[in-house]
Amino acid sequence: MPKNSLSISNRTLSHKLLILYALMFLLPGGFLLFVIWDLMQVVQDPESTVRLTGLSLRLGIPAAVLMSCSAFLLMYRSMHTIRKVTEEAGDFYREMHGAASVPADVTEENDEVQRISHYVTDMIGELRRKINDVDQYAQDLDQANKKLMEVAVVDGMTQLYNHKHIRNLLITELRRAERFSHPLGIMMIDIDDFKTFNDTYGHLVGDRALRDVSRIIRNNVRTVDVPARYGGEEFLVILPEATIDGGVLVAERVRQAVEEHVFDTGRGIRKTHVTVSIGVGAYEGAVLTDSDLISQADARLYEAKRSGKNKVIYTDGA
Repeated sequence: MPKNSLSISNRTLSHKLLILYALMFLLPGGFLLFVIWDLMQVVQDPESTVRLTGLSLRLGIPAAVLMSCSAFLLMYRSMHTIRKVTEEAGDFYREMHGAASVPADVTEENDEVQRISHYVTDMIGELRRKINDVDQYAQDLDQANKKLMEVAVVDGMTQLYNHKHIRNLLITELRRAERFSHPLGIMMIDIDDFKTFNDTYGHLVGDRALRDVSRIIRNNVRTVDVPARYGGEEFLVILPEATIDGGVLVAERVRQAVEEHVFDTGRGIRKTHVTVSIGVGAYEGAVLTDSDLISQADARLYEAKRSGKNKVIYTDGA
């Protein structure tokens, strides 16, 4: 694995270069000012010429030698640091790329700074590619999670919500209706004589009819309503903010749309019709659980079937 960081101290290197610049510019400048001052003293006091000139030589020559040695030493140590960083950058480069060696055009580069620049530029590019890969992986994972969620809550045959999810939604909607004193309607829908339909035309045609009925229900309820396949050929629709009368209007629209639809049996030009029976229930202030509400609508559904089918029943004992 690559090292966490290169062994370089920006502050230390900067301090060394700052001292180097000081030795290269400040000390010569100071020495020059001293010489100027020395000459001015000579003009004012000619007798001090020998004494001051000797002093300048005694101080200037050692200072110049010291400056040169110090500058050379600092330059050597700074270049050694840069060379070490270059080597470590090369190692880092090789470990990132899994390469046996750094490309020849880089190793032949004499300028240490250019070599480091090449390494850093390449590693930044590689890092960006990795970030893009991570972003793409995150997007793929998000899409996979969405598909998994859909599989968990959607019925594969009809593409409506499944039994478990619609029950959870019904509990949530019922609690909201109770909290804000709003009405809530539901309707239970069952395809009439569906077993006979399957026996007559086969299960493949029956599956197609289920999908057609699902699409009719979805296209004829309100945008706020939530349809689901409750089981077999039975459907449940949650009707937020709907009273019994409002639920009956939606139910009649669905019943009529199914009755008028022509179902293809897959046998040439032969077509057929199916009907549905619907029971409507509603929460309008009385204390009810989600099971009570479903039982209410379910009882009315079977009353519709017993009384001739292709009907909407919304009261008890009709």
